[in-house]
Amino acid sequence: MKLLFLLLTVTACALLYLSHRHQAWLAQPLPQTPWRYAGFALLLLAPVVGAQAYSTAASVFAWLVISMLTLSLLPFFSLIFLLFAKKAEHGR
Repeated sequence: MKLLFLLLTVTACALLYLSHRHQAWLAQPLPQTPWRYAGFALLLLAPVVGAQAYSTAASVFAWLVISMLTLSLLPFFSLIFLLFAKKAEHGR
C-alpha cells in the first residue's frame, strides 16, 4: 500500500506536469482533456490509498510533501536529459 501511495502521487504529478503547456520533456504537451483529469483523479485517490497504510493526518501530510517535492523537481529533469544529451554528443 505504501508503494502504491507513492506511485499514485508521483504518476499524478507527472501527468499534470506533462499536460501543461510549459512542460519541457515532450515536443508537445499531452492533451489536456483526458490526461489532466486522470492526473487529478489519481491525485485525489492517492491520500485515500495512503490512509490505508498510515493514519489520516500522516497520509495527508505525506501526500502534500510528496506532491510538492515532485511538482518542484519534475521541471529540472529536462536539464538532466539535456546534460546527458550533450555528453553523448561529445562522445564521453
